[in-house]
Amino acid sequence: MNLLTAMRVFERVATLGGLSAAGRELGMSSTAVSRHLKELEDELGVRLVNRTTRRLNLTEVGRNYLERSRILLDEIDELQDSARGLHSHPRGLVRVSCSNVLGHTRITALIPKFLRENPLASVEFNLTSRYVVGVVEEGYDVAIRFGDQSDSALIARHLGEVRNFVCAAPAYFVRHGRPIHPADLQGHECVLSNYAKRIGTWPFQGPDGPFSVPVGSRVSTNSVEAAYQMTIAGFGIGNLPSLLVNDALRTGRLEAVLEEYRPVSSPIYALYPHRTYVPAKVRTFVDFLIRELSSDLI
Repeated sequence: MNLLTAMRVFERVATLGGLSAAGRELGMSSTAVSRHLKELEDELGVRLVNRTTRRLNLTEVGRNYLERSRILLDEIDELQDSARGLHSHPRGLVRVSCSNVLGHTRITALIPKFLRENPLASVEFNLTSRYVVGVVEEGYDVAIRFGDQSDSALIARHLGEVRNFVCAAPAYFVRHGRPIHPADLQGHECVLSNYAKRIGTWPFQGPDGPFSVPVGSRVSTNSVEAAYQMTIAGFGIGNLPSLLVNDALRTGRLEAVLEEYRPVSSPIYALYPHRTYVPAKVRTFVDFLIRELSSDLI
């Protein structure tokens, strides 16, 4: 048995939650993955994983072994990169999770440039509408997300800011009039994110500093794309990122209001796990995003 290979197989199985997923990433058959896992368990004399027909669950010993083995594997990767001189030439697969809006409007177009600059690297790029992604649990190297990340257990690198617009379809304003001050939003139908629905306010930046106003709606959503579609359909007033609404504002399908009270912008972060050693491929990818995005998102 090759102990290092078996440890890498176990780490991928535990992280990705299945033999097939681990095999696809490692370029192995499910049978080979299962064999490595069994050999490791036989060598240790313990069961690391409980197998059922539907899923795999780590035993208590398996969870402890996973935590320690990740540290060792990171140390080995650091040693290998250092010996190869790869800190300036990263190599390997970077698994990236990105929100749909950021992916479709900005990040997707940058991936080919990153690959041209780093010919030894490759990227698996997964788009999602989920606000929360288990970066460690789902085996991602980096997650790119909107919004405050101060409560995240991950390292959060600020990539830039996206300006928001309070806007609605012209037909909505014909029916309901235009708010003159953010406080007027209490008398309007608004299209809210689930987060805004929970806290009940929208933040603004006025002449005297930041403030928040109550907003209400009969609808909320976890998808900013869905909020955009409902706003452009004339249901109510949305608070939406420029990445989505610039074209609609330019063509008149949406009209912005309250411009003298700029809505608080949305920060963008790259999130990745706390590690003693951050792989060169991850560090290089995040630094690339900071370079490309930090100056042109407002």
